[in-house]
Amino acid sequence: MNEALQSIINYGHAGGILMIPIAACAVVIWGLYVNELVNAKFGFASQTRRSLENRLSVLAVLVAVAPLLGLLGTVVGMIDTFNAIAAFSNANSSALAQGISKALITTQAGLAAAIPGTLAYAHLSSIAEKK
Repeated sequence: MNEALQSIINYGHAGGILMIPIAACAVVIWGLYVNELVNAKFGFASQTRRSLENRLSVLAVLVAVAPLLGLLGTVVGMIDTFNAIAAFSNANSSALAQGISKALITTQAGLAAAIPGTLAYAHLSSIAEKK
């Protein structure tokens, strides 16, 4: 278990500071989804519909923001790569690889948060329409 946690921490460090808001988006997306599923299953119908309508817009915003944060991380990573090229006229491959890695990791994390969030949004929207 400790090795898996260390791997997750290393992944976050490699992606840079933008991994924090991307991870926060993912946690909130899943929290909203689970909360609304529990409300739909065990809540009162009037509370469930009102809760779903209020939270669907929040979920939609988070689903839209997560890949944009990943894209911002891509830009930051590529800027780091170009700065490394400018600093080292011989194009230090280690510095280039770090920038490209940061760019790809944040893109992957943003998509990994948004894709399941899109499915959660679709599922909750169908539940709201039935209520």
